[in-house]
Amino acid sequence: MIKYFLYSIVGASLMACSACFTPTFQIEAQTVVGVQNTDPELVEMLQPYQDTLHTEFDAFVAATPEALVLSRPSSNLMNWCADAVLSSQTANKRFSEPVICLLNAGGLRSSFGAGKLTLADFYKLMPFDNRLVWVHLPVSKISEIEKYLSKSGGEPMANCVFVNGRLQIPSLLSSHDYIWVLTSDFLANGGDQMNFFLGLEKQETNILLRDIFIETAKNQGVLVLDAQSRYSK
Repeated sequence: MIKYFLYSIVGASLMACSACFTPTFQIEAQTVVGVQNTDPELVEMLQPYQDTLHTEFDAFVAATPEALVLSRPSSNLMNWCADAVLSSQTANKRFSEPVICLLNAGGLRSSFGAGKLTLADFYKLMPFDNRLVWVHLPVSKISEIEKYLSKSGGEPMANCVFVNGRLQIPSLLSSHDYIWVLTSDFLANGGDQMNFFLGLEKQETNILLRDIFIETAKNQGVLVLDAQSRYSK
């Protein structure tokens, strides 16, 4: 019971939306996940659960041959995250309408160093419990995404590129009235001023973006990287 209590506290802490937030999984001698404690018996009782947390968060997930850096307008980390979301939902499937992924650089909170990546690294990358959402976006609203990208300076995207102020989607035909956009629940509800998602048909899921990143990394073993820029203003 105490173990799950600790996970709940850690999970709640990870959902904090502070720009300076850095997740920590350590229970100091006199602090239990930020709760002051002066009872040495309680500290001793909680020690095994601290050890369990350390063991789980230190678990190996995958490796990367080079560092993945979070940097606008485009970077290998931004590309990898968007590709992970897109491939997790579209691999070996056919759709009658184009599917793209659009995330926000601000939702990614850490870069990856070269070498081994642990579970803790992915919690640092995506500390929020944001869930995947499918948004059915009219083609007429693509121009609003273009204006947004021009102002923001670049966001993680997949199956599309931004060139000279226009969003280019290879599979978009003149006969298409809609596209599907894979994004987070935060953005689908207008977060980061992505107001073009408001009032549209949405299909919500219970899939955490962080879980998609972890599962994709495990499946790849060694991260498949793409450093080519997808943004050219």
